[in-house]
Amino acid sequence: MLFVDDHPIYRDGLQRALADALPDIRVLTAAGAEAALGLLEDAGDIDFCLADYRLADGDGASLLDEIRLRYPEIAIGLLCADPPAGIVDRLKAIGGVACLSKDRDTDSLASAIDTIFNGGLVFDESLVPTSSSRSLSIRRRKILQLAGKGYPDKQIGEQLDISESTVRNHWQHIFVRLEAGNRTEAVVKALRLGLI
Repeated sequence: MLFVDDHPIYRDGLQRALADALPDIRVLTAAGAEAALGLLEDAGDIDFCLADYRLADGDGASLLDEIRLRYPEIAIGLLCADPPAGIVDRLKAIGGVACLSKDRDTDSLASAIDTIFNGGLVFDESLVPTSSSRSLSIRRRKILQLAGKGYPDKQIGEQLDISESTVRNHWQHIFVRLEAGNRTEAVVKALRLGLI
């Protein structure tokens, strides 16, 4: 098995956890798309590739497209935190066997991988954002964009010709829509969802 993720602590921790939970499966790792393709070229015994959606040198879905073209015998899957809409359908369309949430604990992830190695499919449909979480007005998207550039609420209000209290009111709606606890989390989620 090959696991591709550009966050070394998460990647190495997951490799050790899976090695403990699934001792019959050898888990190799790669830090990005280029490294993964190089490893696949050199190693002849990889039968499943699980990639993070967001990689420093591309995205996991494009990597899996390339793996599917070059190595059609290798099963492919994504591990995602906040994937874009339609990713599960895209993955299924190219023959993917899994789309797993990073919210899974180690035991649950190991169980899903065991299911895959036994011929099953595992798709966490809850990963697909609902339409309500993606429906933000142009004004609220602009607030997110300005916040992402470091503007405080007062300057956001000045930029948009609205009061600071109106900006704060918009934030409350944004937090609910994006299920975010603060401005930073809302901006990060909006970026991941392609809203800004």
